[in-house]
Amino acid sequence: MHFRLRVSRSFSFLTFCLLVSLVALAQTNLRYRLLEGFALNEDAPVNKGKPTLFVFEQAETFKQVFKPAPGLFRRTLQPNFGKEMVVGIALPPTNTPPKLSVSRIFVQDSILTVRYIRLKDTTQVQKPESVSSQPMLVVAIPKQTVLKTRLVENGRVVQTIRKREDEE
Repeated sequence: MHFRLRVSRSFSFLTFCLLVSLVALAQTNLRYRLLEGFALNEDAPVNKGKPTLFVFEQAETFKQVFKPAPGLFRRTLQPNFGKEMVVGIALPPTNTPPKLSVSRIFVQDSILTVRYIRLKDTTQVQKPESVSSQPMLVVAIPKQTVLKTRLVENGRVVQTIRKREDEE
């Protein structure tokens, strides 16, 4: 009886470890490249008052939303749509733009999750009446088969979008 109980506990523990490892393997962390030197086009479809998530697999659709920023950067890193796709995050314009950084990008079960951190900028602005700026992040990731994309800001899901059939 004692031997049977010991085998049962060991089997349960090994089964639990196997399940945990399978869940961990199903999640793939992605490498990303931060793309600087872009600005939103004036007619870009953004959500009023909340973050907007964009996912691009083709250069044509990317150019409809983003354009090179005039005179801000010496060299704009261009995405390679043959090997990469682009994820863009645009926040509502503010006079004191927050500090944004990507914390993690991963794929699990054909769901791309983009996690970023938004910190309030507490620095003093010289001219409060200055033109408001559009805080955003633009990153290139390796091409993925994605059915949904989830945007997570400071640990909270703020938007989920599904892939449209016409994007393929």
